Amino acid sequence: MPGQAPRCFIAIEIPEELKARISYLAQELNFVNIKGIKLVEKENLHITLKFLGNISPEKIDFIQQKLSEIKFTPFNIQLLGVGVFPNDTYVRVVWVGCKSKELYILAKKIEDALASEFKKDEFTAHTTFARVKQKTDLHSRLEKHKNDNFGDFICSKFELKQSQLGREGPVYSSLAIFNAKS
Repeated sequence: MPGQAPRCFIAIEIPEELKARISYLAQELNFVNIKGIKLVEKENLHITLKFLGNISPEKIDFIQQKLSEIKFTPFNIQLLGVGVFPNDTYVRVVWVGCKSKELYILAKKIEDALASEFKKDEFTAHTTFARVKQKTDLHSRLEKHKNDNFGDFICSKFELKQSQLGREGPVYSSLAIFNAKS
């Protein structure tokens, strides 16, 4: 809608070949045929560093300025394991985990940079690949994938993104890219 403040978040894009591996797992798990499960579209797979919500244009300028001041060097992220939020008996999100000490350091720098304007969030490194709308027992399907290794990649940038919700699902676009710098 024109004039509406965009829904924004800060994220790291995942390389296409790793997105393909995650999408393949979703197909292998046959999630498309389970009522109440909505897969995240392959092109939308990412690692969320911080969800911001609906942001005014003035606040976007502030966010971009603060994020541009963050210094980090490129680092490795390993996509490893499958799990759920909040727990095995009440599943709302199915995710692939992200293993990287530096990823947590970057998330903390972002949290600190925006602390004056946004509430503190607890960061858990993951990429969501399915959302669960109704109670479904997924434990047996996911158990054999809990240690799957989807590969790793070098993170050299993060992005301020906006999400526009539509009938076909969300469409993400980049508002700004922040490259690694020491």
